[in-house]
Amino acid sequence: MSMSLTELERALKSLRLSGMIATLEARALQVAHHEMDFVEAFACLVQDELDRRPSSLLERRFSQSGLPERKDLKDLDWGYNPRLPKRAMLELATLKFIEAREDALFIGPPGVGKSHCAKALAQLAVQRGYKVLYREAHQLIDEIHEARELGALRK
Repeated sequence: MSMSLTELERALKSLRLSGMIATLEARALQVAHHEMDFVEAFACLVQDELDRRPSSLLERRFSQSGLPERKDLKDLDWGYNPRLPKRAMLELATLKFIEAREDALFIGPPGVGKSHCAKALAQLAVQRGYKVLYREAHQLIDEIHEARELGALRK
């Protein structure tokens, strides 16, 4: 049974092999131009899929986290607010508090770096495979209030 390139792409999509879909045409051309044989091209397609999966998973986790932007602790201007506890922030960046099932709460006036630090820690957690839900305090309170009214309070 022979499949067209479009049918093959549709079949790969149904199998959730998007990494193969992305490079299928290029790999087919390499075989057609005798740059590699079928087995080499197939091995490359499999590797393309294996390479794409971790980055797709990371992007999906980041998207689901609710993080509005990507932040990093190395981009924080520690000199701007010398009272910001750098040592404590770097300790939190180890994410040991997550493994210990502990919480981290940042409290302080506006503009001191709380959100930047929280977003950076959340991004680290996403990168290390944790599921993250980022919300600003007012947003979280509104969501809890709405969920209580609807009788749909979730974990």
